[in-house]
Amino acid sequence: RVGDKHGGASVANVAARWVLDSEVVPAVILGARNAEHVDDHLRMFAFDLDDEDRAAIRGVLAKGRAPTADSYQWERGGQF
Repeated sequence: RVGDKHGGASVANVAARWVLDSEVVPAVILGARNAEHVDDHLRMFAFDLDDEDRAAIRGVLAKGRAPTADSYQWERGGQF
């Protein structure tokens, strides 16, 4: 729904925008397999998330499973 509100922004762009809006994350690393992906990535700079968007995203995240340890442990096969 957040993407639809912003002209059909992709889930990837909404997620990247969410991360970039964080005060503690200075950058994201994006991959592109072709020129269309680059064009799509550029669209993430065409919109800003508002308070309603952030609340909707937090609501979705709250329904998910939270890690039980730090990321280094579960990246190496530990329990999530």
